[in-house]
Amino acid sequence: MRPICWFHISDIHMRVSTAWSHDVVLKAMCEDIARQRKEGTAADFILATGDLAFSGKADEYKLVTDLFDAISAASGVPKDRMFCVPGNHDIDRERQKMCFHGTRKFIESQNQIDLLLTPGEDMETLLKRQENYRTFQNAYFTGQERKGTDDGLGYASCITIDQVRLAIIGLDSAWLAEGGPADHGKLLVGERQVINAANLVGQFDSHVVIGMAHHPFHLLQDFDRRPVQGRIERSCHFFHCGHLHVPEARTAGFSSSGCLTIAAGASFETRQHHNSYSLVTLDLLRAQRTVRTFQYNPANGVFSFAASEDYPIEITPVGTCSVGELAQAMSRYRGALAPRAHYLSALLLDQKADLPIPAPNGHAFGSFAVLQGQPDGSLKRKTAEFMAFRNALRVLYKRVALEDIFALHGAAVEQYGAVLEDLCNAQPAVKARIAEHENDAQTLATAEPRESFSHTSALLAELAAAREWDQLRAQAERHVDSTDGAVSLQAKRMLALSLAHSEEAADKATATALYRSLIQEASPEPTDAGNLATLLIDAGSFEEAKRAVLDGIEKFPAKAADYFSQIGLRIVDATGDREFRKQLEAAVAARGKRD
Repeated sequence: MRPICWFHISDIHMRVSTAWSHDVVLKAMCEDIARQRKEGTAADFILATGDLAFSGKADEYKLVTDLFDAISAASGVPKDRMFCVPGNHDIDRERQKMCFHGTRKFIESQNQIDLLLTPGEDMETLLKRQENYRTFQNAYFTGQERKGTDDGLGYASCITIDQVRLAIIGLDSAWLAEGGPADHGKLLVGERQVINAANLVGQFDSHVVIGMAHHPFHLLQDFDRRPVQGRIERSCHFFHCGHLHVPEARTAGFSSSGCLTIAAGASFETRQHHNSYSLVTLDLLRAQRTVRTFQYNPANGVFSFAASEDYPIEITPVGTCSVGELAQAMSRYRGALAPRAHYLSALLLDQKADLPIPAPNGHAFGSFAVLQGQPDGSLKRKTAEFMAFRNALRVLYKRVALEDIFALHGAAVEQYGAVLEDLCNAQPAVKARIAEHENDAQTLATAEPRESFSHTSALLAELAAAREWDQLRAQAERHVDSTDGAVSLQAKRMLALSLAHSEEAADKATATALYRSLIQEASPEPTDAGNLATLLIDAGSFEEAKRAVLDGIEKFPAKAADYFSQIGLRIVDATGDREFRKQLEAAVAARGKRD
């Protein structure tokens, strides 16, 4: 799981009258981006947080198009991996003036915002001020998969990089903007827009959420700022913004691993300004976010490195395993870890918090937060690397077998286990304390609900739900001969499902044979018979398909009758067999009476 990198640019202010000055500065920025790419910094995507144009005019977006083409070429990032939001300079202030001023005076509460953001003519009229920006966005990013919010303002998108799913939320903070000091404390995002975007993100099952808007929170009206900022900081790991023309970054609340707000500064203000852009690196295996700022030097006409700051990160797990399950996988990975595997697993799963910490007379036990406040040393470094393994576990669990997660990323766990072994050998008090924690963790594991194949089952179900047929086939083939009958049956069913979605005739034939055998198993499911009938229909074997449908109606509970009826109607549509329609209707009616 490699580090993920992206560029953050903002406040470009493209306009025809200053095109020459723009060309000097932004050409230097592209050259610096190309230099970094040549030196090994491969960006995965680009965020542009507004003020792309200067006055929202159509001819300015022709210049923006040329610039984005140049940035794409310099960075190697394709257009569908470039995301933008509008700023106040992307508003054509000469349009809908009365509508704008009337709306500003009218809205005094979230309820009024909610009414305005209901899809309808009022919002459509107001958004004509952004028409040129939105025309550019829709035309330039034609291959980009974005889901728009119901209010018509924001969007959400999801990209996967080295098995990490990142959701990107684009919010419109400029829909009630005009620019200048008059906007301060007058802008609105609308909690409804944030909720709508969060609902879209909920469909992605993402590991990392990145929010972006043009304006920082403090420019919003207070009744809007508090709910909007609260929701964003609770749901996002990053929030990118612009407008300030000065680069800065800070974390939310009291936690250094909370939402990281990043302002990129202005990528072009004037040719004499210290224009800037940022490079963000997310290293989940080190549990670290790094923001590097590059500034333009008017004296020599080049961008160069200016500053770097590191921030920890802890991602929210999409799924989690049990202490016992993790301890077993850890022991199989390295036998030397077995004596403390439950304790280590409980630490990784936040079921325990006590870690050895250097003290004047040996070692005390405390939380990871306490250890982080201690002076740098080998124990602190090894503990941080061990705890960072949580992120790999949270990203990959349900998608990759636990044994494979350890094989790929378990070195930090092994090394921390060796550190504990040395401590236990040197200090009997530490050994006794860790032994107590191990016993507690083992007791905790016995109290956990058990399922004989919980991880394998969850992994297969996850891949099937995501329609990742190639991965599902590979995982199912690994477990189809398992000595655990439940595992073997589930893997066989999932293998049939993955083969049924293949384009190869031989694979479909194998899937058909697997479904036939599944129906003969002790615990067949309605979908086994239904999928068999569907494959037979596609192969033109209508007589066998009819039998499979009628047998399914007879064998399975009445609530499955409608499912089989729909499949049977496909046979009627394909063959025109009215007699079979009558048989189908009679079978459904009889099944209903019997139950």
